[in-house]
Amino acid sequence: MADQSTFFWPEGIQGAVSISYDDALPCHYEDIAPAWEAHGLKATFYTNIISLMNNPGAWRDVAAKGHELGNHSIFHPCRKSQGHDWLADEYDLCRYTPRRWTDEMRTASAILSSLDGKEERSFGNTCCNTELGAGDTLHSLEPLIEELFVAGRGPLNNQVVNAGTLNFNALGHFSGDGCDFDHLRQEIDAAVASGGWVIYMIHGVGDGTHGLYIDPEVHQSLVDYLGERQDSIWTAPVGKVARYLRDSAETSPTGPR
Repeated sequence: MADQSTFFWPEGIQGAVSISYDDALPCHYEDIAPAWEAHGLKATFYTNIISLMNNPGAWRDVAAKGHELGNHSIFHPCRKSQGHDWLADEYDLCRYTPRRWTDEMRTASAILSSLDGKEERSFGNTCCNTELGAGDTLHSLEPLIEELFVAGRGPLNNQVVNAGTLNFNALGHFSGDGCDFDHLRQEIDAAVASGGWVIYMIHGVGDGTHGLYIDPEVHQSLVDYLGERQDSIWTAPVGKVARYLRDSAETSPTGPR
C-alpha cells in the first residue's frame, strides 16, 4: 500500500472514480462505452467469457477504444449457498478448488488477451464473492487474485478505497444499480473530498437489459458529471488506477505527482 502521508494523485487530481460494468451485456458496447468516449473517459467491463463470445468483435472494438476488459471468469461461478438458486451445481463456488478456479481464470484471461493484447487486468469477483470451497476446504480468493491480477474488485462493502489501507486483492466497492443521481454524486463527492478512490459496480442500464440496472437518465447524468470534473476527479478503469497505486507504493518518499 501507499503511504497516505506522502501519496499524491496525478497533478491537480483530488480523488479517483472507476465505473465497472458486469456480465458483458449488449448495452455495454452499444451505448455505454460510446457514452464515456464522448467525454474522453474509459470504464472497466467485467466480461465473463460465455457472454462475451456472443459478439467478440464488439468487445475487441471496446478494448481498442481504451476501455479495460476485466476478467469476470468463464462460467460466472458463485456461492450457491448465498441464495443464487439459478446457478447450476457445477458452477457453485462452494465446489471449486483453488486449482480449478485458477485454471478457469487463466483461461479467461488468455481469451481476453487475444482480443485486447494485454497481459495485465483486474478481476471482478463474481457475485462479489471472496471465497471458494466450504467447511474444511474454504479458501480465500485473495492469494489467487494476487497471483493472477493487478487487483480484485472484491466485496460489495460500500467503502471508499484509501491509499493508506487498501488491499489490492479485495478493494471493495459500491453498487450503482437502482441509485438516483443525487445519491451517487454525494458518494463521489465525499470520496474525492477524502482523497480516496470509489469503485462502482453496475449491471444493466435501463429496464430489460439485466435484472439489476441503473436508470438511463441517471447513468447519463453520472457520465456528464464526471466528464465535467476531469480537472479534479480522475475517472479511469480499475486496472489503470490500481497500477498507478502499486507503482506509487514503490516510489520515493515524496510520492509521484
